[in-house]
This record gives sequence, structure tokens and C-alpha cells, in this order.
Amino acid sequence: MLAAASAHLSSRDQPDMLSTHFEYPGQAGPGPAIVVIEDVKLSRRLSTVHLTLWQGGLLSQAPWIDHSVSRRVVLAYATYTNLRTLAGLSMPTRYEAAPTSALPALPDFGALKAKQADDKWELSRLPKGSESWRSLRNWSFYLPRGEPPVPGVVDEWVRMTSGERITQNTLGYVVDSFPWNLHTFFGAPEARPASTAGSQGQKERTRPNEAQGEDQRVGLWFPTVVMNIETKALLPREGVEWLAVRLIAKQIKNGRFDIDILVRTVEGEIVALSHQVAMIVSIERNTKKASRLMKGAL
Repeated sequence: MLAAASAHLSSRDQPDMLSTHFEYPGQAGPGPAIVVIEDVKLSRRLSTVHLTLWQGGLLSQAPWIDHSVSRRVVLAYATYTNLRTLAGLSMPTRYEAAPTSALPALPDFGALKAKQADDKWELSRLPKGSESWRSLRNWSFYLPRGEPPVPGVVDEWVRMTSGERITQNTLGYVVDSFPWNLHTFFGAPEARPASTAGSQGQKERTRPNEAQGEDQRVGLWFPTVVMNIETKALLPREGVEWLAVRLIAKQIKNGRFDIDILVRTVEGEIVALSHQVAMIVSIERNTKKASRLMKGAL
């Protein structure tokens, strides 16, 4: 959807997403889709468009959509500009001096690719029974071996499993992709199972009990209800291989949780900010035999 909006507004020299608000009224699925773009406000500096992603009952020619069958599964309002030409006041903030703003420890990237771990980071592996989680298999998430330095904060290094480089149009995918058991690391220590011991008997990071945690997580689905993204800086045109992602959740309650996402380059430059509201529901809502595109999932 973001790539379509960028292509649509490139003729106005506004190819860059400044901010986007997504709503998910339906359930999307693998397969063809149509993105409809409606101009809301076009101006020299900023332009806003309304985006609708349609699936189900698509036609092979215009008007492309059969309104009696096709469904709107994702809606968005997006504001576009040319970030390379924006100029104005710049100044450091107090956040940049705060301990929580520090870039996580740089890993041995070569070791992560070759051995899937180094002294400080390790690959998050998908559990058995997760074969249908096709989207998460496109990403390699590397989590810290030790206890997070700040409670409620999880740092990760991410790269595409295929080895492709992460580009500007991929950022929406980056901020909506997480390690399968992310929610367990947000839990307070008293709410988590006992720690496991390392090979030398040393205390390692508090982790979910392997069997119990995997069985529970495979039975859950985390649908995104609302997602907001703001672009802070442009990635190189050729993209990057690695990004640092910081995740913060303030409350998990009654099957609903919030998550703030901070995306940075290896050099520490802030690339994007995101905030989401998500649900925690039974995976059965995502795997019903009834057509996923004929009725709302929630």
C-alpha cells in the first residue's frame, strides 16, 4: 500500500511517506489484492491520500472490484512529502541524552549470519506447529542473551531471511513483524516461569518454559487493530541489511496490548517510529474453514 502511494505521488515529487495511520476492519490473506487510492489533499509540501486494500472476488479488468463480493481489509490515511527537500529547525532533545535512548550493543553480524548467535545475541527460532506463520519466516530476529537492561523494553536486531536488503517501502513490514514469543519478554519477573540455568550453572535470561510456552503461543493469534508509522529518516536507496528495533509495551490486559516501536540504523540514526494496538485471541479465529475474506475476523 505504501509503495502504491509512493508511486502515485512521485509525479508530484512527493515519494516519501511522512506518516500513516492503518486500520484493519477485515482479515487479509495471501493472494491478489487491489489498492485503491483517493486523493484527499494535494499541496506543494504535503499531500494526503486515502488507501484501501481490497481482496476477494477481484475482477480481471476495470473496475477490478466486485462490491457485492470484494471486501475492504485494510484502510489507511497517508501523508507524503519529499524528505530530501524538507528544511527547518533542528535541535537535540533530552531524549537523546537519556539512558534508554542508547543503541543496543552491536553484535558480530558475521557470527549471527554464520552461527545464528554471538556472545550477546541469538536467533529467535519458531516453535513446532508454526508452519502456517509464513510472514514471520521472512525475518530473522536476534534477541539479547541477557536480561533486558530496562524492564518492559526488548531490543532486537533484524534482517530479511532471504538476504534481501531492507528498503524504505519495507519499513511498514518491519514495524509489524515481531519474534513469535515477544509478549512473554514483556511480562514482569513475578509473572514469568523460573529461570533456566546455563551450561556453567550461571543464571541466564528469564525465559518462558519451553514446552508450556510454545504450546500456549501456537494457540494464539495477535491481530493488529491500529498501527501508526512516522518516518524520521530515509534509508539509502539501495537499502540496508540490518536494523535495530526497540520494542516497549506498557500494559497487557484482557487480551489487548500496546506496543511502541523505535527503528534505527547500525549507526544509531532513528529511521521510523510506530505505535500499535493489538489483540491476543485464539488462533482458531485465523484458521476457520470459512472463507477468511467473507467475514470479519474479530
